[in-house]
Amino acid sequence: MRDEVRASLVQFSSVPLEPAKNAKRMADFVRRERDEYGADLVVFPELANTGYVQSPRDDEYAEQLYTASEPVPGPTTDALGEAARETGTYVVAGISQRHPVIPEVLYNSAVLLDPSGEVAGIHHKVHACRDEKEYYIAGDTVDVYETELGAIALNLCYDVRFPELARVQALGGAEIIVSLWASAVQPGKVPPDSIIQRCATRGMENAVFFLGCNRTGTDGDQVFYGRSAIAGPSGDTLAASGTDQEEAVRATMRAADLRAQRRYLTLYRDRRPELYGKITESLSQAGRVGPR
Repeated sequence: MRDEVRASLVQFSSVPLEPAKNAKRMADFVRRERDEYGADLVVFPELANTGYVQSPRDDEYAEQLYTASEPVPGPTTDALGEAARETGTYVVAGISQRHPVIPEVLYNSAVLLDPSGEVAGIHHKVHACRDEKEYYIAGDTVDVYETELGAIALNLCYDVRFPELARVQALGGAEIIVSLWASAVQPGKVPPDSIIQRCATRGMENAVFFLGCNRTGTDGDQVFYGRSAIAGPSGDTLAASGTDQEEAVRATMRAADLRAQRRYLTLYRDRRPELYGKITESLSQAGRVGPR
């Protein structure tokens, strides 16, 4: 990991089903974050190009969503790639992505662009949540991307509730895990500080920097609550939003902090994978932990 990495999480408010407008505004944010903060990494929320999905399932909306969705590379990644080239930054954004071969099939994707403007990585959301299953197929790969900033892994919103995914990414060498969210106000179901808590926990569990970028604004009756956060490898919160307004959450990540934490708590040496086999069993095999 580079000695210092400046990260900006943009709590972006997408215009539903208007990818061209969203792409232009995101590209402008990339330039602003580089100019005002010197950002090395600029991050946008889940499904930033189209906005979040409509509930309940609606066939007319499904057609509109597919029309608004894009290939990768495509118009949104082209616009963000141009901004990345101009500014020398890495960019991560949530994209409603058309399947590269099969018509009418969509992925919920997180895309990593490098300073050349090229697509350096794509994560397809592994765990589709609730109404997303009506519109998106689940991904089946878990990758880590070597960059000049360090080893970066991506996940999307509901993925964070499965700690196994972040651990697999960390075991693959990830030093920075970037998580994109489109989490709306859900009284009694999701705490308003959920993202801050999850980032701290996943960062601490794996001794990585964990970034959670949520969106703001509204889609229909959904109100998105922002409160993005950047956590360090000891679980400390380096920066967090306390608002549901469109803003940037900024922090400098230091490689020395990651190295120090891994020396202090030797998480990877102390693992006991021989005891964790139940985690990989199917539900049909679950039930018995051992003799009682």
